Amino acid sequence: MRKPWFSSFYIKIFLTFLVTCILFFLGLALFWNYYFTDLFYKDKKEMLSSRFGEVAKLLPSIQEGTISTREMRFGVRIIARSINGQVWLVDSSGMILNGSSEREGTLIPKVVDTLFIDGLKGQTGFVAGEYKLDERARGGTLTYYAPSQLNGKPIVIFLNVPAIEVSEALAAVRWNISVPLLFSLLTVGLILYVISRKLAGPLQQMNRAALELAGGDFTVRVPVTSKDEVGELASSFNFMVDQLVNWEDSRQEFLANVSHELRSPLTSLRGLIIAMNDKIIPEEKYGHYLKICDYEVQRLQRLVNDLLDLARIQNGMDVFLTYPIDIVGKTREVLDLIKPTLADKKITLLEQLPEESYSPIVSNLDDDRFAQILQNLLHNAIQFTPSGGTITVRVGEEEGHGTIYILDTGIGISDDELQRIWERFYKAEHSRISRSEGTGLGLTIVKHLVNGMKGTIEVASEVGVGTEFKLSFPLSEHEGA
Repeated sequence: MRKPWFSSFYIKIFLTFLVTCILFFLGLALFWNYYFTDLFYKDKKEMLSSRFGEVAKLLPSIQEGTISTREMRFGVRIIARSINGQVWLVDSSGMILNGSSEREGTLIPKVVDTLFIDGLKGQTGFVAGEYKLDERARGGTLTYYAPSQLNGKPIVIFLNVPAIEVSEALAAVRWNISVPLLFSLLTVGLILYVISRKLAGPLQQMNRAALELAGGDFTVRVPVTSKDEVGELASSFNFMVDQLVNWEDSRQEFLANVSHELRSPLTSLRGLIIAMNDKIIPEEKYGHYLKICDYEVQRLQRLVNDLLDLARIQNGMDVFLTYPIDIVGKTREVLDLIKPTLADKKITLLEQLPEESYSPIVSNLDDDRFAQILQNLLHNAIQFTPSGGTITVRVGEEEGHGTIYILDTGIGISDDELQRIWERFYKAEHSRISRSEGTGLGLTIVKHLVNGMKGTIEVASEVGVGTEFKLSFPLSEHEGA
């Protein structure tokens, strides 16, 4: 289903910024309009306020009888000419009693009724607009109204002045403000559109790439066109894809290796069973071949156990129950279990452990997992050390860490093989080793177990001389096991 156009991310960005700019420009236009309107009308407002004072001075003279109504009319007309406008004296009924135009004796225009009512209430003010008090007028009008009294009765004085010059000036100013603002808005809108597309473009590409990735296409990549946060996001996406490719390759290789390791013993078992079932193998040799079957079953069992261990460790399901353990004492226990195997293969064991009166070397370790690490490394050393060879185990303390060295006088490991010994299912094959009994997972498991207990493991080897493994674990603050 196609998404509505307005749901697009870049459209949302564009519209958000565009509305913000429109509101800003609108506010700016209103401000300049108010500013220039007030500026252009300022002089006229001051003039009308001054002329109102002159008209107001004439009214007491009428009441006192010092001037006649005719003289007052003449004075009002002089004042009206001085402002090039009209002056009205309006009684409480809205009749123009005296003025500077032919409107004397008539009602005021309806457009100023509201102003007249406000004036009767004692209010004063200026009003500028496009309304016309005279059909012959060519522009707007500026009106000043204020309350007063004539012969003891309330009246409202109106001073009306044409505002055609101001209207034309304001129209020009508004035009000069509106046109640049409009072009600015169009330009900003175009820039915002380009920027929003630029921001949202990589995100859309990543969305398409993610969908293709979900479909199994691991060749997809997002172009990195900038060095900003968007570019970093694209780079991170590409890095994620590379990691997924590596993981997929590792998974495929792992499955292939598992299949190969399982197929070999199963093929041997099936062949021997078919041979015995078909009586190809004489009954007197069944015992020999059943021992071979037992060996292959044990090999399968070791492989399955190692796979379960590795899966549990890598998935974070393996919980390490650590507590302070005496490394020396635990190493002695493991060596006691290994000694019969060493005797069978005629390999000498050299134990370089502290005396029994030593100060304990204590680390926080998982008892079973630590024993598993030592057993894997010792069995690995036994497998590649010929009869008459020597395996040395040395335990000590170095720079706040408990260390265990396992050295053998075996066939050694080449530099190329040394780089791969931690890989799953990697087994170094040598002409002097007739059969590799391991599953190829032992050292991989050891590596994960050591890291899980915050330790480190190092290896050094020389072909024809032997191999040395070094385990190191942080010492515990406890002094006893």
